[in-house]
Amino acid sequence: METTKLTAFAQAVGADIKEVKQSVSTKVETSAMTQAISQAVTQAKTEVKAEILGEGTPENLDTLKEIAEKITSMGNDAGGALLGKITEVSGRVDQIADLDLVATYNAAKA
Repeated sequence: METTKLTAFAQAVGADIKEVKQSVSTKVETSAMTQAISQAVTQAKTEVKAEILGEGTPENLDTLKEIAEKITSMGNDAGGALLGKITEVSGRVDQIADLDLVATYNAAKA
């Protein structure tokens, strides 16, 4: 009995099974990677939010919308004072952003 064709068929089936297993393995790894990325993004968002709002922020003031509503409800005097302070800090941040720290550092070294 000639077994060449049967052997070739078995090898082809084996190659296909190997390819399917590799494909499934890749998809499982991709799914796990997607889940890990999603968890990392969620954790990063939580950390940034905590850094911006600070520790111990009440839950009713944990979004910018809630903070803005609270400022509005405080009245014009408090809101105006707070807005003035925010504008002042913003100006300072702009000044710092415009500094050439490398030039200042190099000048101090010289």
